[in-house]
Amino acid sequence: MSRYRTLSNKNKYYIPKEDYLTAIHYSRRYPLLLQELSVAADTSKAIRYDKDKVQSCNDMDATSETAIRMTEITEKINLIDNTIHQAANGMDEWLRYGVCYGLTFNQLKSKGMPCERDMYYLMRRHYYFLLSKRI
Repeated sequence: MSRYRTLSNKNKYYIPKEDYLTAIHYSRRYPLLLQELSVAADTSKAIRYDKDKVQSCNDMDATSETAIRMTEITEKINLIDNTIHQAANGMDEWLRYGVCYGLTFNQLKSKGMPCERDMYYLMRRHYYFLLSKRI
């Protein structure tokens, strides 16, 4: 855990270490959420014939469970996207690569990111601060 340094209590974007790590890991799930959302949902398991009796009841079926799960995933993706948009000041793509895909500043700079180190780290701190308040 020493890889992630927390901010000083005096910084305006200070959040406790646990909240900071939660925001980091929540952001890093972004590619997995996109992948899960893009995979076509298999709802063919609504009725299982491998049991002795096939019961019907008023509980949710596989289709509604899948729809609920897809809605939850979409809400998580939108939360991350909206927070990036609010914190990035027009640099959404670069901040997304940094916080969601784990690219370092040097990797982003070599790909053509137009801002400098101080501005990027300020955007990133602001993003984690906002996300930790919204989770």
